[in-house]
Amino acid sequence: MSRSSPVDTARAHIVHVVHRLDTGGMENGLVNLVNRLPAHRFRHTIVSLTGVGAIADRIANRDVEVVRLDRRPGPLSRELPRLWRLFRSLHPSLVHTRNVGTLEAQIAATLARVPALVHGEHGWEVHDIVGSNPSLLRTRRWLRSLVHAQVALSTPTFEFLRDRVGVPPDRLVSICNGVDTERFRPRDPVHEPPRDFAALGGPAWRPDSIVVGYVGRLADVKNPLLLVRAFEALAARLRASDPLLAARLKLAMIGHGPLAGVLREHLQHTPLRDAVWMAGDRQDIPVLMRAFDLYALPSLAEGINNTLLEAMASGLPVIASRVGGNAELVVDGGCGALFESEDVAGLTAALSSYTLDAALRARHGAQARQRAVGRFGLDRMVDAYEDLYTRLLVRRGAMPRGWGDASARHAAADGALPHFPAS
Repeated sequence: MSRSSPVDTARAHIVHVVHRLDTGGMENGLVNLVNRLPAHRFRHTIVSLTGVGAIADRIANRDVEVVRLDRRPGPLSRELPRLWRLFRSLHPSLVHTRNVGTLEAQIAATLARVPALVHGEHGWEVHDIVGSNPSLLRTRRWLRSLVHAQVALSTPTFEFLRDRVGVPPDRLVSICNGVDTERFRPRDPVHEPPRDFAALGGPAWRPDSIVVGYVGRLADVKNPLLLVRAFEALAARLRASDPLLAARLKLAMIGHGPLAGVLREHLQHTPLRDAVWMAGDRQDIPVLMRAFDLYALPSLAEGINNTLLEAMASGLPVIASRVGGNAELVVDGGCGALFESEDVAGLTAALSSYTLDAALRARHGAQARQRAVGRFGLDRMVDAYEDLYTRLLVRRGAMPRGWGDASARHAAADGALPHFPAS
């Protein structure tokens, strides 16, 4: 789409604003959304305030424009004139910002007279765990009246926006992330060859290795060092009790971030450096998930973690810290295990249980797959956003009543915004 193109009155134009379009759970969900919303009803522009990574290659809808601003460091308020001009040129029907770092873009959208405004809270940073940063809390409270609907991905986030930010309940929507259960699926040992990590660009690990997987940013809020410490503790225990099993135990860490160098330096001084694969950023996550035996997420804070859902859909038992939306996804003792945040002993014990018991891995992995398919399918998420956008666009006069496919499911445009719980 060209910015000089005439306004498309048949389709709603959704402008999505993100800090950076790069590998991550929120960004993955956005790509899934723009690929799957009905193209005859919606068109999309993604505005990245900073850079654009390889995840942009996964945008299958070629009608999507990606705008990269490469903004300067500093307050987003400095960029408001630039954003105002951009919104005026794009003529959006709706602007959807994601996470607090983009929220001030709603000022520019308001000044540009964009009809409908949506903001989503997807997760936390280490300097703002569960909304602890006073400055960011003030920003959220100051701008809450501008935004017509706010999306919370988890129950704790919903409660935070309602109780601490003061978002009116009639402007709050809960929409859980969804996972593509066809793209993410269990490995088929009958019809697929044995695992070959070297062929995946990794170490020459044996096919019978027991591989703990992690996919995500290597950043403080994700706490990857805790996983390394727990892995080291378990490996030391096994070397004393079962050296053969210890030799099979491996850890694959997929992702990049500010802690990558710290982790590599740490591993260089341990006997486990050959047992840990730091693969960096990858685009073949479904293939890698099928090569894992279990999955671990040691975060200090979470909304709804996309990679956790992807691991579940891949038929992996999942171990996660009991923070944010993790407890909404993981049934403790059913499809995985929960441990208290920063509890290295608890994480070590959970890793040990699955390492020692192949039958438990298989049973909980099958239950994880079943839960992902039944409760967190991608279609459910897409339908929820389509419903939200339709109701809001009609209510705000951006699209006519009865627009597009807005029939029975979307007819109650005057009613309260829908609530789509995670469970």
